[in-house]
Amino acid sequence: MSLSDSKARMMSAHRDLMNAWFRVSEAWHDDTARHFKERSIEPVERQLRSAMNALDQMEETLRRVRNECGDS
Repeated sequence: MSLSDSKARMMSAHRDLMNAWFRVSEAWHDDTARHFKERSIEPVERQLRSAMNALDQMEETLRRVRNECGDS
């Protein structure tokens, strides 16, 4: 699996998570919902963004290595 494929899968999983959370949050408005979002949804979002940024950096590094090695 390529880095692009991995990033695409993560983006799809993030989109699915956020769509599901949006549907749930339309009806769930209490303190438990707020705590769930703070303790579960937001940390996962941060981790996914961090992982996607890392994949972008790795992709750029691999691109530079391929260019420098003449392996485009």
